[in-house]
Amino acid sequence: MELERRGIPTVTVCTHLFVTLGNVERRALGMPELPLAIPQHPLGGLCAEAVKEKADALLEQVVAGLTGSTESASG
Repeated sequence: MELERRGIPTVTVCTHLFVTLGNVERRALGMPELPLAIPQHPLGGLCAEAVKEKADALLEQVVAGLTGSTESASG
């Protein structure tokens, strides 16, 4: 959040089970438009290859969030 306040674009990774909480938090912090990248839960306890696959699947959402594009941005 501090980076966003300083004008540095960020994207918050929030698994699908926590999207509601992520939306509540970003509104509570006065940043309702903060981009979210939303992978399927869980992220922990996965082998390296599974984590890489999840990261690859998030790439479009992260790029959209960092560039301000709304076509692929989630949230």
